[in-house]
Amino acid sequence: MLESKVEKYLREQVNKRGGLCWKFTSPGTRGVPDRIVMLDRRIVFVETKAPKKELRKLQEKRKAQIEAQGLLHYAVDTKEQVDNLMSHFGAD
Repeated sequence: MLESKVEKYLREQVNKRGGLCWKFTSPGTRGVPDRIVMLDRRIVFVETKAPKKELRKLQEKRKAQIEAQGLLHYAVDTKEQVDNLMSHFGAD
């Protein structure tokens, strides 16, 4: 499955539950997560990957920076992981 398919599935699942799933771009700052998910009064940063692909070194650094601020960062590479993320929000 392509990364774009995982990202599309994430977007569909968040939208289906009434949340927001915004594409995150930060000109001049590489390695930021692909999406900001806002659902059920929570915000998480989500990096979508193709199955079996790992975060790059810079993406790991950005993940650590986000988590150091007390925020949540997830990396998902399958539909099942997206479904697990939705359960974090209490959304089935």
